[in-house]
Amino acid sequence: MKKREIAQFRYYQMEEDEIVLALIGREWIREYGKDVDYLHYHNYLEIGICYAGKGDVILGEKTYPFEAGSIMIIPPYFLHTTNSIKGTKVYWEWFYFDVETILSEQYDTNMIKAKYLKQKIYEKSHYMNVQKNEKLKRILELIRLECLEKVEFYQESLRGLTQTLLVEIIRINAKEKENYEKNMFLAPAIQYIEEHFFEEIYIPQLAEVCNMSESYFRKLFVSSIHMKPIDFINFVRIQKACHLIKRTEKSMEEIAYRVGFGTISTFNRNFKKLFGISPYQWKKSNENRADNLKHYRISAHKGW
Repeated sequence: MKKREIAQFRYYQMEEDEIVLALIGREWIREYGKDVDYLHYHNYLEIGICYAGKGDVILGEKTYPFEAGSIMIIPPYFLHTTNSIKGTKVYWEWFYFDVETILSEQYDTNMIKAKYLKQKIYEKSHYMNVQKNEKLKRILELIRLECLEKVEFYQESLRGLTQTLLVEIIRINAKEKENYEKNMFLAPAIQYIEEHFFEEIYIPQLAEVCNMSESYFRKLFVSSIHMKPIDFINFVRIQKACHLIKRTEKSMEEIAYRVGFGTISTFNRNFKKLFGISPYQWKKSNENRADNLKHYRISAHKGW
């Protein structure tokens, strides 16, 4: 695969009480990959469905040709991209799922099982033709309909459908005997960061939970996630801060402390690094809308 100079992080924020973000409709008919020579990744589980057109998709280090009926299942922080045939438009729709919220709601008294299921869901990426899995196809059609119509109790319906979808993904993963993608070796560290973001986190701790030496952990983290571990820790903290800014009236100083930043200046600096504006500006602007995509570009390191 051609070496790329940058990887792009694309960040989504769910609306309050939502667990599915659907990018659907004819506005997603476009030429994909034009003037793009880098892979990207997201903060949510992503499923893409192709309805028309041809091209190729890159999932990690593998490339697949796509056509109508193609489907991708992509775990968070997994590098990928979509390219249509040069000069042509294709029709994809994209769905993002807040797996952590769904599992925490369903297994609020059994977090060990929730953690186990999340690992199984994120086990690997998939590319397939949706016609080969009629059950998956029906579930996604119902999810799309609920997201499109949003009739009374659609959120409750989406929660049930998403739970069914996640079980189906686990079953799909169980049928295959391929090795985990390399970034799954980092899953214990990512989980640790998610659970302890408000505390002091040291890189040797993260290496230890992954049963790696610190030097190998740092190297694998950068080559897989395309962020230094400390940058990823700060990203998670900023993500949690966005949630508090949007849903509470707490001061920025309190929010900074609650998400693990020692000073308000460190919080402001990291927030602006990610979003390009201060947290105060973000709160007052429409930049915090759920459908507003955030890009975070990080220089790639040689050897990935």
